[in-house]
Formats: sequence, structure tokens, C-alpha cells
Amino acid sequence: MKWEKLAQLSLDMICTFDRDGFYTYASEASMGMLGYESAELVGRHFTALLHPDDLEKTNSAFQTVLHGAKSKDFENRLVHKQGNLVPVLWSSALSEEDGTIYCVVRDITELEAGRRRLEESEHRYRALFENNPDIVYLENCEGLLLEVNKGFCDMWGISAEEAIHQPSVSFLPAEAVSSAEEALQQVLRGNTIREDLEMVKGNKKLVFHTIQYPVMVNGEVIGAQTIARDITSTVLAYQTIQSQAMKLNNILESITDAFLTLDKDWRITYFNKEAEQLLPFDRAKHLGVNIWDLFPEEVGGPAYLLYHQAIATGKTTVFTTFLVAHNKWFQVKAYPSGEGLSIYFDDVTEKVNTQGELEKLSLVASKSNNGMLIIDKDGVIEWVNEGFSRLHGYGLEEAVGKRPFDLLHHPTVDVSLYKSLNEKLGQGESVSFEILNRTKSGEGLWVSVEISPVFDEAGNITQFVVVQTDISALKQSEQELTKLANDLYRQKSDLQQFSYIISHNLRGPVANALGLTDLLMEVPSDTVVFSKSLRFLQQSVKKLDAVLMDVNTILGVRDSKGNLEVEQVDILNVLEQALSSFKEPLSSTGAKVIIDVEEDMRVRANKAYLHSIFYNLLSNSIKYRSEERSLEIRVKCFEYAENRMVISFSDNGTGFDMDKAKDNIFKLYKRFHTEQEGRGMGLFLIKSHLDAMDGHVEVTSRVGEGTKFMLFLSLK
Repeated sequence: MKWEKLAQLSLDMICTFDRDGFYTYASEASMGMLGYESAELVGRHFTALLHPDDLEKTNSAFQTVLHGAKSKDFENRLVHKQGNLVPVLWSSALSEEDGTIYCVVRDITELEAGRRRLEESEHRYRALFENNPDIVYLENCEGLLLEVNKGFCDMWGISAEEAIHQPSVSFLPAEAVSSAEEALQQVLRGNTIREDLEMVKGNKKLVFHTIQYPVMVNGEVIGAQTIARDITSTVLAYQTIQSQAMKLNNILESITDAFLTLDKDWRITYFNKEAEQLLPFDRAKHLGVNIWDLFPEEVGGPAYLLYHQAIATGKTTVFTTFLVAHNKWFQVKAYPSGEGLSIYFDDVTEKVNTQGELEKLSLVASKSNNGMLIIDKDGVIEWVNEGFSRLHGYGLEEAVGKRPFDLLHHPTVDVSLYKSLNEKLGQGESVSFEILNRTKSGEGLWVSVEISPVFDEAGNITQFVVVQTDISALKQSEQELTKLANDLYRQKSDLQQFSYIISHNLRGPVANALGLTDLLMEVPSDTVVFSKSLRFLQQSVKKLDAVLMDVNTILGVRDSKGNLEVEQVDILNVLEQALSSFKEPLSSTGAKVIIDVEEDMRVRANKAYLHSIFYNLLSNSIKYRSEERSLEIRVKCFEYAENRMVISFSDNGTGFDMDKAKDNIFKLYKRFHTEQEGRGMGLFLIKSHLDAMDGHVEVTSRVGEGTKFMLFLSLK
């Protein structure tokens, strides 16, 4: 038949089925499509080559065609003879004459692949659209939103359904609507528009960079897609950079040094106004110009080589150079970086010329035994002579660039002295003074200092000349004389004390003993008068013995000054030993002792003297306690300055009148309470012991309230 001949020419497989679904014919295209010869298919049921998953829909389609319904294309998958699946498209029709079903089967493998690619492309687009961190939306030619992504919804806090079909400009600030509408018209004409848009959300200003481009189908623009990226942080960073750059420019323009920068090709990229004043730079002409074109005479010279060395090594270089063309000396500091060189330079022509004169003067000054310094107007040493080095141990290289205070200040010197000296020097006055310096080895050196300012032609101070003379021997003589005077004064005071003892405390008992001895010689030994006189004589001798013991104690303390053996004494241990001597009186009076002393807290002292001090203080507190309240004693230790400690000892006893006592508190045989017995030795011994240990004592007291002693001693 004719149609069978045509079927053999078709690339599609032409086949027929009977009403039971069995192949009755298959064109030769079956071999290329399914790997089966025509004869292999005839007699097989259509389900024989069908993928199981497609059975249901294929049966449904077969029944539809079998019942004479209008032919409808459908797709399923057939199994190739080699086992792979072949997607196919069926077009079927029923012949009413003989009940045969005629089919055209087309291999749609390429079509399926195209579909998958299209689907994947659609998925990728949706993923990019939805997951894009930027704001993305699509609008039609009327400006109505067709699609919005998550970034859009998050920005305005709405759902996609609420945004769709809304005008895109309704989400923009009022002042941006007009330009947005104009931009849309340009996009619809096929243009891509880029612009920055500012918005305020809450109280925060936001900046977006937007790109609008046309969406085209078959060469026709059907809408516009917009991508808006939040560049707020970038804008702020750029503004910060601009601000910092402006500040840096202001700083560089205000500094007193001339400054310029070069790139790696030696082109000038910046110079400040100070550089314009020192050298013939012109911003309008010289920015971007190679510096060696401006200074050709320097090519190959020392400065040229040093600049190249700095670039090559990446190390800072500092040098002094002479520009022949400008007849000037310059101090140069060149700092290399990844961009090129940053150069600071200063005109030092006058300084170099002055240095030449100084070198001549230094030849004379170097032979002087006195220390000589030249200091600039800012107080920095420019030069010292050999005499200074011999006195203080610092060589010229060690001293230059330093301040005299940093090299020579002795920690014992009051820094307020320098303030008054600087004020006078600042007013152009010469000053003379004596001061204790510190040498390089740390030793003290007394010098007499004369400082004279040097003025320029305009009357401005340019330098100071300092002359130092060693007066250590003179100071040592003064100290020896002072010590001798103090010793003489102390001996005079001691003689006055001894005179007082002899004239008052010693003379009385001796006179009584002599009188009683004469009386006993005349009175019979068995009389009452003899017995009474003998008792009185015994009392006088005991008083005489007590006075002699006091004298011995005073002499012992006095002789110990200067050669007293001291050690690191455990304060708490010595205090507890002293307290053990007063257990009974403290217990019987109900006294309370509060001790605030850390364990193993030590002080530089003589252990016996410290014990005597605590013993006398405790004895006085018990002796002069108040009858109105229980005795309370407080002992506390704390550091109050570097290497110094205070032992505070206070009680709530009867106290005494500080105004009446005045300067007699620590004097020998001075007493402020007549109702209790005593000789007036305790406070005298406390002060004497502390003086011998290079310490001192302070006391405060109020009648009826109590007394507080502050004992000052060294830690080491």
C-alpha cells in the first residue's frame, strides 16, 4: 500500500495495532529508534516495551482512541532493546473501517533534554531571584510589580502576595518617585540605568545602588527588572576614609616640617605648604612630575643613592644633604612604603653653620675640667665636653638628643626646683644654683650650675650654655660641719639634761642622805628617831640608785646612735612578747587589745628597742586608763610611703592636754598626771629609741578621750 511505502521513508516510527493492542505493523524506523526489526515487533502487545510506570496513562490513552475519541498526543517511555529508556510522543487515530489503530511515534529524547535544560535554567533563575541577598523585583510596563524576592519583602516587612500588582514607586520616598518613573521609561526604551538611592527606614539612613534593565521577549521589552544593593556600610566607610584623608591632609599642612611623597616611579604625589616655602614647588605644575627632572644635579649624588637604597631595602634613612642649586643644608628623613617614599625635610643651614663654630669652641671647652653643655631652646642636649663626661660618665653620643633631667636627675631632688628655674630661663634670665646630680653609675654628685641663654638677632632664645663645677668636696665639708654642729648641739642638750638630773634628781637624794647620816651619828641606835632616820636614809639611797640607773640608760641610748645593731624584726612577735608582761593587769582590768598587724610583717629596727617602745606604751595605757570605761588598745601597721612604715598605737584612756604639754612631751622627767606614780622616763625613752633607729614619733591626745602614737620606721 502507498502509506506503507511512505512510512518506510519517515524518520518517525509508523505502526498499527489491532483492537487488542497488538502490533500489526512497524516501519523500519523502529530499528533506529528501539533497536528492533519490524518483524520483531509485529505480534507483540504495546505494553511489552512500555516502562511500568507509564502503564496506567498509556492504557487510558489507548482506551480513549479505541472508543473513537479525537486523537490526542501523549508521551511515555519505551524500553530500547539494549535496555535504555527512549521518551516518545504518540499521535494515534482509529480507522472506523477495519478497527485498526494507526500511530506515529516520534523520539523526543532531544526535546526532553531541552525541557530539562529549560527547567534547570528556570530553577537556577528562581534560586538566584529568591535567594539573592539584594532586593530584586520585576515590574511590567505600567510599573506594577509582577515578582518580588525575599530581600524585597524583608525590607518593607510585607509578604510577596501583598506586594504583587502594587506600583513599585509606592515603596519609594516621595522625592524619588518622579526620577523612578523617568528611569522606568528609559528602561522600557531598552536602556540600562544605574543610580544610587537614599532612603530612611526608621531613624536610619540607607543608601542603595540600583541597576534597572529591560526584560525582553522576542525582541520586545515587556517590563523591567531592578536589583538594589544596600551600600550603606560602603558609603559610610568611604565617607570615613574621606574624613580621615581630610584630617591627614590638615595635619600634614599644619606640621612645621616640609613633607612630600613620591610614588615608585619617583613622581611627586603630594607636598605640603611648608615644602612650597622651602623649595620652588608649585602644586599646579609639579604634582605628577619626576623629582629628578626638578633636581637633575642630584642624580647620582649621595642623596640620590640614599633614596634608592631606602626603596630597595625598605628601611628608613635619615641624613643631612646640601642642595647646591639652592645653597641650603637639609635634614632629611625618608620612610619607604608599598606606594613609594614619604619624605620629611627641614632647613638646617643655620644650624650646620653654627655647628662649625661650635666645633671650634669645643676644642677649647673640651680641655676644661668643668662640665659644659649646649642645650637647644627646647631643652635637648646638642653637645657636651669631655669635662662633662669625666664628671657624669656619659659620652657625647649618649648625651646628645637627651634632656639633662633624664640623664642627671637624682631621685632625692624635689622636682619643683626645676619649675622656677625654667620660668626664669624662659624669660631670658641667667640662673645659678647648686644641685645633687646622678652620675651614670648611679652615684650622687654635687655641682654648682650656671646657665646662660643665647639669643639670635631678633632677640629670640636659640640655645643655652651650661657650666657645671664639681663641689662634692665642699658639700662634704659642709655636711661634716653640719654633723659636727648637730653633735655639739646634742651634747649641749645632753649636758643640760645631766645638769638637770644632778641639780634636781641627784642633788636632793644626796643632800637627804648626808643629813640623815649626820643625824644617825648623834642619835642612839635603840631610839625611834634612829629607826625612822635609817628608813629615810634607805629611801634616799634608793632614789639615788634610780637616778643613776636613769643616767646609765640615757648614756646607753645616746652612745648607740650611729652604731646601733639593727635587723629585720617581726613586729607581731615583739608586740606579743611585750603583751605577755601585762597579762595580769590587762586581764584584771577587763582591757581589750585589738591588733591589726599582718603575720610576718617586718621593720628595720633593734629588737630590744622596739620591745622597750611597746612595753612603755602598754605600761602608760594601763597606768593612765579611764575609770569611766573599759580600757581599749588598738595597734595597727601600714605602709605610708616608699620604704616607710607606720605603727599606730592608740588607747581610750584619760589622755592629756596637748596645749599645756607643748614641747615637753618627750623630755626627761616631764609628767602630765600627778595622781599616778611615775618618773617621766617612758616617753623620753620611746623618742630616744626611735631617734637611734632613724625613726620618729608623733602623738595626739585629748583629755578624757585617749592618746594616739604614730611610730615611723624604715621597712628595709
